[in-house]
Amino acid sequence: MPKLSPNNDLPKAIRNIRLCAALKNCGAISVADAFDKSSAMKLYVYDDRDLGYTDWDDIEPTFVAKCFIATNSNDKTIVLLPLDGRILTGRSIIEGGICDGMLLTDHEMCLVEFKTNTFSSNYQTILQRANEAILQLWHTFNGIIKPKCATKSINVDQILSVDFYVVFNKDLEVTGANSELMDLQMQFLTDNNHPLYFNNGKTFL
Repeated sequence: MPKLSPNNDLPKAIRNIRLCAALKNCGAISVADAFDKSSAMKLYVYDDRDLGYTDWDDIEPTFVAKCFIATNSNDKTIVLLPLDGRILTGRSIIEGGICDGMLLTDHEMCLVEFKTNTFSSNYQTILQRANEAILQLWHTFNGIIKPKCATKSINVDQILSVDFYVVFNKDLEVTGANSELMDLQMQFLTDNNHPLYFNNGKTFL
């Protein structure tokens, strides 16, 4: 779909961490050409299988159960960066896995991996897909974003609050309240000092 914002000026959130320079030549399209931005109160982020990358809308779609909903009650500018299949596509880059997308504000970075193509609520299937997502999320941040920003003298951890989301189809009722998924969340926090959530939305502060 067309971008939500017709304004192509680079948002402050991207400039603050020098993301254009940090991720230069990492994929099929640059950060400057791939980003979109919006200050809508509700943004519906989803994995678009036809496009091959993450997209969003400010109107609730019929497939809302497969969306990650960004709630923006303070009228902030939220930036969407489609990573997998768009910004991060180089062979040496994607080894280790790439998460689907990133939402970025002046103070927050939210990395999202969609597992909405999981149709079974079988416990072992959910756990397997959850572990896959965790590897993709952490490699994207710790193996790519963080070190590449560091080469531009940017310490992402000092500038932004960073969190990670695994998104299943909401109809499967997969949440972090599940004991095994809760264990994964606690282990992730212990190992990486960042929170992990199994949730279909986030409120940006």
